[in-house]
Amino acid sequence: MTYRTRTAMLALVASSIALTSLSMLNAPLADAGIKTGKVIQQVNVRNAPNTGGPVVRTIPAGTSVGINCWVPGQAVTGPYRTTSTIWYTIDGGGYVTDSYLETGSNSAVTPRCGTPAPSANTGRTMGRTMASNDAPAGQCTWGAKNYWKVATGYYPNIHGNAKDWGNDARANGWTVVADAQARSIVVFQPGVHGADRNYGHVGWVDSVENRADGRYIRGRDMNGYGNFVLKDVAGMSYILAP
Repeated sequence: MTYRTRTAMLALVASSIALTSLSMLNAPLADAGIKTGKVIQQVNVRNAPNTGGPVVRTIPAGTSVGINCWVPGQAVTGPYRTTSTIWYTIDGGGYVTDSYLETGSNSAVTPRCGTPAPSANTGRTMGRTMASNDAPAGQCTWGAKNYWKVATGYYPNIHGNAKDWGNDARANGWTVVADAQARSIVVFQPGVHGADRNYGHVGWVDSVENRADGRYIRGRDMNGYGNFVLKDVAGMSYILAP
């Protein structure tokens, strides 16, 4: 390759980088919270934050993956001979060691798993609370209130059939939104994801993942799915815990 040709190619690359940078500056602000990492060397995704956890799948080198939150785990030394105890939960489920990811930092680039976002930044309002769980024992409503209690220390003052929880929560001062968010009660309208066609369904959302085909919630419920991963679709709303 001649010097002139190489110079022309470098100029083209520089121009492309400039255009890409401009596009990133104009990207929607909603994407600012979505973190990605690039796999340095082929890595196993495990179901626990250690090399003893069963392998869920394998990701080839050079792949970009969405990372959601981190947990402390086994110390692992990666291809760059850096050692880290940070393990990320990634889109699609499972854990990957930070030592095998390029994230732009040797420190965690996401919140620690289970750390609630500050209320002042989310617009979450504090509604009316209760001292006890008055929902029918064993039902999804009873379970959702218990999960809320574990996360916050109190029960939310919300009543009625599951499908009506969104409206009742608003009436009692809680923030209810249509976009999936962690640390919330998800309300399924009748028929959505198999929810009861008369009463609907509710559950607790632990985390949210962004995938190529949309947004997914990971959570728990009672008298329904158990531990679930479900796509956020029309007919679902979220009661936000502060």
